[in-house]
Amino acid sequence: MPGKRARRHFSQLNEFERGLIIGIKTACWSTRRVAGRVDRSECAVRNCWEQWTQEGTQARKTGSGATRKTTGREDRRIVRQALVDSTVTRLTIRAAVGVAFVPQTISRHLAEANFKSKRPFHALPLTPGHRQLRLQWYQTRSMWNVTDWQKVVFSDESWFFGDR
Repeated sequence: MPGKRARRHFSQLNEFERGLIIGIKTACWSTRRVAGRVDRSECAVRNCWEQWTQEGTQARKTGSGATRKTTGREDRRIVRQALVDSTVTRLTIRAAVGVAFVPQTISRHLAEANFKSKRPFHALPLTPGHRQLRLQWYQTRSMWNVTDWQKVVFSDESWFFGDR
């Protein structure tokens, strides 16, 4: 598959492939021949061999990547804010930490700390007033028998009482 081969050329060399390239190159194979053998580009083979001859190491260099926008201390504050209040928003956390960065940074830090987003409630939690009303409702109907309950029509949220 030509498409698969082209994509493979852009992926990183793993440790085994680096060792294979160095081993074959020490046997005096040409760069083109080694590249065909390990199914990598000649440039990748050349770079790997040059690193081995100049630095004496085959380890992959750490990527430059983007610079971090937050310090370790700020990362801990982000996580602590989410621990203290689970309903806090990313913008509130950003304001509390006091550093200007994008909200995706907060999401990434929370994901690294193994925080998962919570599903919203299907219904609001009961307040003490709601609990009192439910208890009162139960107590008034606790002595009902089957014939009394057969006069009640249950329909989703609404209750309709028959002749009583």
